[in-house]
Amino acid sequence: MHLPKRDIIATALVAAAGLLYLLWAIGSTLPGMSSTRATGAAVLALGFAASATAVVPTFGQLLHGNKTYLVITSLIGLAAVAAGVQMLITASGAGLTVVMAAMAVLWLTATIHHSLLAKTGLPQQPARHGPRPVGAH
Repeated sequence: MHLPKRDIIATALVAAAGLLYLLWAIGSTLPGMSSTRATGAAVLALGFAASATAVVPTFGQLLHGNKTYLVITSLIGLAAVAAGVQMLITASGAGLTVVMAAMAVLWLTATIHHSLLAKTGLPQQPARHGPRPVGAH
């Protein structure tokens, strides 16, 4: 299976977040990461970065994609944001767990979605509208 570069980057970011979460969960955190808030903030930052690398370049292109995929991932993302806010305000370990689980599900969903698009030969981004650049065929 060949993954696009954006999915490879997202995979590395989610793996780093997963490692930080695992270290926090077993009580063996990196220096400065012993609190739930510190680990949670790092996990959230890595999750936002992974999300930014794995989505299509523009919001307009995202809206013209698969609506079911958009709704499902948006709902999972909303749950992650709510859990992240709760985790940061209350230092909730359960909130951090929900954030990490949602991130893992979003990553898996996006990676499978992109792989299926690549396998079927369908474009992963909608066709460009408007005039083509000079020299384009």
